[in-house]
Amino acid sequence: MPYLTSFDDSSLYYEEHGSAGHPALLLLPGLLGSITVQWRAMVSPLAERYRVIITDLRGHGRSRNNAGTLRAAEMVRDTVLLLDSLNIDRVHIAGYSLGGYIGLQLHIDYPERVQTLLMHATKFYWNEDVVAGMKKQMDPDIFLAKVPKYAAQLAQEHGEERWRELLCEASELVAVMPSGLKEEDAARVSCPVLVSTGDNDDLVPPEEAIRLSRVIPGAQLMVLPGVRHPFPTVTPSLLLEEMYLFHRSKP
Repeated sequence: MPYLTSFDDSSLYYEEHGSAGHPALLLLPGLLGSITVQWRAMVSPLAERYRVIITDLRGHGRSRNNAGTLRAAEMVRDTVLLLDSLNIDRVHIAGYSLGGYIGLQLHIDYPERVQTLLMHATKFYWNEDVVAGMKKQMDPDIFLAKVPKYAAQLAQEHGEERWRELLCEASELVAVMPSGLKEEDAARVSCPVLVSTGDNDDLVPPEEAIRLSRVIPGAQLMVLPGVRHPFPTVTPSLLLEEMYLFHRSKP
């Protein structure tokens, strides 16, 4: 299984699918997610058109995190190292939730590396009320009591011992998100962007996606019907078709 050793000796698990002669497409999962579940159903059809790279974020799934904390900047550095190791200069990125945020930050830091960016259900607008609510939900004991099936899924994806640590690290990450990217940063984006959310997403409601799409120069907007924030509520064929249309309309 392919692993990449990152700058702090963390290990990143990744996979490649499709032909090296196709355009490169990087799929990034969200916070608390892994490639075992997220994006997996779309890999095979995408591999017919792209050189697909999927990776577990540091501390998630089969990747390891030696830092003891999760920070977007470190995940961006991981992503750049991964692209460098695969000799990929420019890449299409499709990111779910935190994965879209990482893609956006990567483009802002390294604008020449990102060809296009699809951000699905990516939270951009943070405030203390949102942070407080999410931090409460990420308390491992409360999490286990309220959503035991999801807790069991996290244990399966990340490990029986690791999932509690990951929740605590994720809670700390959420706490610093209000100090992250601002609209003035998004206004400097120069690559084609598709901002996507579901019409029933309670974390990234359509009005937030509309606002962000108006800040990013030339951004397109997609609101998926009947879709909530969890990635499994997305119909793969619908998102795939929108991705194909988006890429065909861009250089």
